[in-house]
Amino acid sequence: MADDPKNPLHQAHEQAEAEFQAYADVQIVSTFGQPQAEYSAIRKGCGLIDLPQRAILKVLGKDRLDFLNRFLTNQIVAKEGGQPMMAGSGTYAFLLNNKGRIAADMNVLERGDHTLLETDVRNLPQIQPALEKFVFSDDVRFEDCTATLHQIALHGPRAEQILSEVAPELGQLPVLGSASLRLMETDAIIWRDDPAGVPGYFLILPAEAAGKIWSSLLTRFSTSPADQAQPAKRRVWPTGWAAFNATRIEAGRPLFGIDFDGTVLPAETGQLARAVSFTKGCYLGQEIVARMHARGQIARLIVGIRMADDALPMAASPVCDEQRNQVGVISSSTISPILSNSAICLAMVKKQFAATGTTLLIPAEGTIRKGLVVDLPFLKPAAEGGREL
Repeated sequence: MADDPKNPLHQAHEQAEAEFQAYADVQIVSTFGQPQAEYSAIRKGCGLIDLPQRAILKVLGKDRLDFLNRFLTNQIVAKEGGQPMMAGSGTYAFLLNNKGRIAADMNVLERGDHTLLETDVRNLPQIQPALEKFVFSDDVRFEDCTATLHQIALHGPRAEQILSEVAPELGQLPVLGSASLRLMETDAIIWRDDPAGVPGYFLILPAEAAGKIWSSLLTRFSTSPADQAQPAKRRVWPTGWAAFNATRIEAGRPLFGIDFDGTVLPAETGQLARAVSFTKGCYLGQEIVARMHARGQIARLIVGIRMADDALPMAASPVCDEQRNQVGVISSSTISPILSNSAICLAMVKKQFAATGTTLLIPAEGTIRKGLVVDLPFLKPAAEGGREL
């Protein structure tokens, strides 16, 4: 496979004999050849993941926060008092079209003198032109940093400990909090999100330094300090999409472009609490969102489905009621090692079939199988009486 000019780590992954898969117009690592160890790293230790499929749009100018507040679904500037986001804080938000449908999603990271919009690389063609066309007299500028900045991430219960050893000044970050620091002689921004249900730390790095940081982390934490003779006890595992995808499904995190798309309304994603403020005032598409929320009117909803056995439905498989009428479609699925190798799925189904305990019929491995709608996330946090994520 030829080098991917969009990913400064591609050659290193080839040398590690990684398996690749297409994602939009980039190649991402599916697995580094040890999928079970990679999954275990996220669940029990620390997995290091490359993210060439994520993009960064920098927003500059003194009016940027007021401007973004007029177009994004979450609160960027407080309605009462006009207090803008503080440096180091962040939020998750949708950009809607004028019909209230989701054009893109993003993590908004305020850095004090600029704001970063972190998003799927496929969203950039929608986000930047959609926002720029509304810039008139505002002091707002956009800079696509996708080619100059690169992201990698540490996911797992030991990720914080790993970071504390290479960046002791970091301290604890709240979800969607961010900090600037020197990491291995490189200027970096670290921000937090927990899509796999375990601590997740994202490192935004200069593209030219990404290879050095990646290899340094793998080398430094290749073995446990307590037992240098056993490489299998490595503290950081290179981890691919397959393991991450399994863990984010277990954690009930739907992804834009996979589990929902531009035909979907915010209320249908199950992400209202994360993505939408109902007190911030007007934004593009706000009237439709508010009306649907007030009336409780949605036609469909993303739900979790646990299959009766380990037969795995494929994405795009139809979901049917007990009379074999199609009522939805599978968007993501995986076998969950931590749930006794059960097959679990995320699916978009009609609202009347979204209630917990509903039995649905889904084709899997050559026959029709039963699945049960369950509460998300599939894995409950230990504080709620479930397994510890």
